[in-house]
Amino acid sequence: MSDPHGPRSEVDPWRFAGRFLANLLSSTIPVEEFSGHIPWAEPSKPLSVSKVALVSTAGLSMKGDEPFDMDTERKRPSWGDPSWRRLRSDASSDTIVANHLHIDTSYIQRDLNVALPLDRLRELADSGLVGSSAETHYSIMGYQGPDKSTLTNETAPQIAEAMRSEEVDLAVLAPV
Repeated sequence: MSDPHGPRSEVDPWRFAGRFLANLLSSTIPVEEFSGHIPWAEPSKPLSVSKVALVSTAGLSMKGDEPFDMDTERKRPSWGDPSWRRLRSDASSDTIVANHLHIDTSYIQRDLNVALPLDRLRELADSGLVGSSAETHYSIMGYQGPDKSTLTNETAPQIAEAMRSEEVDLAVLAPV
């Protein structure tokens, strides 16, 4: 029996990293099994009236804002900056900078939507499927190396609090 959705294929997690970086990182990054509790909350209201924020893992910052720390990343390739940045809802390829050595940022320069799908979110809001786009979106550097404690214990709670203060109902992760 054939699959009604077409042939299945495996996702290449290194597709956008470039051959050299993919070979280097895929051989040094341990595969971790997650056995903890995944925090999940049912939406409190329908999507059609919800305010939605995006969270990108591409190390994006607004031009003129402090970029992510790529100097330390260059010196210590197994490290990732655990801080976060606010991104305006009117951000575009002209106003955003990608600060991440672990990914090929040329795709983001050509189309911001691959890392921060603001145009798609606007379309969903304009069609009424989503209530509205949040005024602020967020970015982290997705690659954190072996120590994710700052991201887990400080960065994520700070972003969550910022979203609560802006009355964001739902967050969509845009992993890169």
